[in-house]
Amino acid sequence: MITGLAQRAADELRLLGWNVTEVGNYPYGMIPESTVYFRPDTDEEGAAQSLAVQFEVRTLPRFEGIQDASPGLIVIVTRNWGANAG
Repeated sequence: MITGLAQRAADELRLLGWNVTEVGNYPYGMIPESTVYFRPDTDEEGAAQSLAVQFEVRTLPRFEGIQDASPGLIVIVTRNWGANAG
């Protein structure tokens, strides 16, 4: 709901070397805080932890609505994106 937030986050991720392949809005409900989602039991979990530390956001396994999306991390940003990053 914040104009340009997804693109701003994508630009910040790219600046720090993260490969961002798609940028869009998540229209299916409210996510309470910026979160990195990963597929459990894959290399994504370690990558999600690294990204989460870098941007001071939480990590969670993918939930039902996104679990069948393309492989790779899914970052859903909210108004707290960048609030804690150093």
